[in-house]
Amino acid sequence: MIENIKIDDIKIRLFDENQIINPHKIENTPHYKLLCGDRKPYDEYYNRMHGFGRAKPTYMNSEQYLEFFDRFTYLEVPYENDYISVKKVGNRFESVDGDHRISSLKKQGKEFVKVDVQEGGFKHKGFSNLIDVAKSLEGLDDYVVIKGHDYFPNYYDYDDLDILCKDKDNLSNILQDRLSSEYTSFDMKTRDKGIRNHIDMYPPEFSKLNFRFDLLGEFPFNKHLNHNHNKINVKKEYFYLVFNRKVRKLVSTPKAFDNEELYVWFPHETDDLVLRFLEWVWQPHKTRHIQAFRDDFKNEDEFIEIVNKYTTIQVDKNYIKELFDELIERGI
Repeated sequence: MIENIKIDDIKIRLFDENQIINPHKIENTPHYKLLCGDRKPYDEYYNRMHGFGRAKPTYMNSEQYLEFFDRFTYLEVPYENDYISVKKVGNRFESVDGDHRISSLKKQGKEFVKVDVQEGGFKHKGFSNLIDVAKSLEGLDDYVVIKGHDYFPNYYDYDDLDILCKDKDNLSNILQDRLSSEYTSFDMKTRDKGIRNHIDMYPPEFSKLNFRFDLLGEFPFNKHLNHNHNKINVKKEYFYLVFNRKVRKLVSTPKAFDNEELYVWFPHETDDLVLRFLEWVWQPHKTRHIQAFRDDFKNEDEFIEIVNKYTTIQVDKNYIKELFDELIERGI
């Protein structure tokens, strides 16, 4: 279906260094940056696409694209029916074909563009990034992001973010106000589950969860679940310790949004290891946490001291060595 849409409502889907599709605001693409005089990002992307075997023989290098831009007129004869192709995803459109043309039109100052809006989803899903998660936390203080993915603040459909809060109800109210104001077309569903609050975000025409903010007002490790798990008692003093030495880190917002660097609060590196370890002991099927624990393991003496002092688990260096050996045997 041919529609005339705002060009700023289009995100361009590009492969990143890990071959993950990442939606980009047009101004953040190497294509647009080349047209603005910054050649390096486009050369890197061109070489990356050829290295991945994803570039067609006709894919333009920097010189060819600049020459193309100098003579480009959209839908000019004999290409009057050669529309840019997009698909509707939530509250925006994402490119199927025509990344160079979209970037060229943006550089030409066009506000609207006629496109072919195709039906269906994408074969390669990649990052969702319909919500600027880091931006939603901007300026807040009494929280820490725990057990975050290494790709944060990017996220996939159905992802969630665990946030430890001093006052989960207050933080929930703030986030609800911010999200409802910024994402007016989204459906927001909230649940108070006792020690945690859920804020679930559903973009337009999404029947399944897009993203969840999972706000915890205390450690959950001694709570009953509806599946196999182990209860762990953790002293309240450790909750306060985590907050007393939390670390503020600068993160870049996803490329689907403005280029911004924002501060986000995380646990001290040893506390991050402790929390991942406790999550795994609590729910052993969540192997990503013990993998991250092993891969990032450091500060062994401090880790052992904290676990033994503040929890009902007792560990020593021999236990850790045996655990790592077992993980290797299990192929984890």
